[in-house]
Amino acid sequence: MPELPEVENIALGLREAVVGRRVERVWVGTPLIVRGPDRRRWRESMKGLAGRRVVRVTRRAKRLILAIEGRLALVVQLGMTGKFLLSDPEEGLAAPKPRHTRLILTFRDGTELLFVDMRRFGRVWCLRDLDPDAPDAAMEAAGLTHLGPEPLELRPKAFADILRTARPIKSLLLDQSRIAGLGNIYVDESLWAAGIHPARAGSSLTASEAATLLCQIKRVLRRAIRAGGTTFSDFRNVYGDMGRFRSRLKVYGRRGEPCPRCGTSVQRLVVAGRGTHICPRCQVK
Repeated sequence: MPELPEVENIALGLREAVVGRRVERVWVGTPLIVRGPDRRRWRESMKGLAGRRVVRVTRRAKRLILAIEGRLALVVQLGMTGKFLLSDPEEGLAAPKPRHTRLILTFRDGTELLFVDMRRFGRVWCLRDLDPDAPDAAMEAAGLTHLGPEPLELRPKAFADILRTARPIKSLLLDQSRIAGLGNIYVDESLWAAGIHPARAGSSLTASEAATLLCQIKRVLRRAIRAGGTTFSDFRNVYGDMGRFRSRLKVYGRRGEPCPRCGTSVQRLVVAGRGTHICPRCQVK
C-alpha cells in the first residue's frame, strides 16, 4: 500500500498537472469505489464537478485531496494498488485506457486523469464544505476514520506523549489514529536507523531514544520523498515513473542480507501481526 512518501509524490505531480484545470466530465467505471454521504446519488455528485476548476491538491496522511471550486473535494484513498495516471492529450480521447481504470476526470483541454486500481481496494469520497487546510472535520463527518498528527509536523513533546503505553513501538507507529501516514516500509527503516527493536514497549524508550526515533522517522520520510517513493510492484507517480527509494532500503525486504551498519544478517519476524525486518545486533530488545 502506498505510504506517505508515495502519496506525497502523487500530490506533487497532481499539483503541477491539474491545478487550475476545469473539469469537463467525470466517468466512473466501478461505482463500488465511491463512498460518502451522497454515495447513493453518486452520479449526481460527480456531475456536480463539471465546469469547476481544481483549485488545490493536498495530502492528509495516505489520503489525497483534490479541492474543487465551490468548497467541493474528492478525497482518495489509494488502497493496495491504486494510482493516478495522466493521459497524453495528443493521443486523443479514443486512446486505449489501461486495464482496471476505475474513474476518469476529463478536463476541458482534453487532459484525462485516470484512477487505476487492479485490486479495487481504493476509495473515492465526493465531499462538500471541506477546508483543504483543516480537512479532518469534513472527512470524519463523512465516516472516514480519525487521523493522528502528521509525522513530519510532530513535535518531540507530542511524540513522547504518544509513546506512553505498553504497546509495542511498531504497533504504535502503524496506528493511523496515533501518527498518520506511516506504513510497514518506513517504520522498519526508521526503527533500524534509530537502533530500536520494534517489539519494545513505547513507554520503555528513554527521552534520548524517543528524540532519536522521531528524528530518524522524519529523515527517512524526507529521503524517500526526494527519491520519489518506493516501488516494489504497483506504485507509479502520475507520469508513470517508479519510485527510486527501494535501492536505498537498509532492512525492509532484505532478509538474509548483511546489515549495512554491522554486517549481521537481517532477520524477518512478526511484530503486532506484521512482517518486520530488523538487525538482531543493532536492534536489541
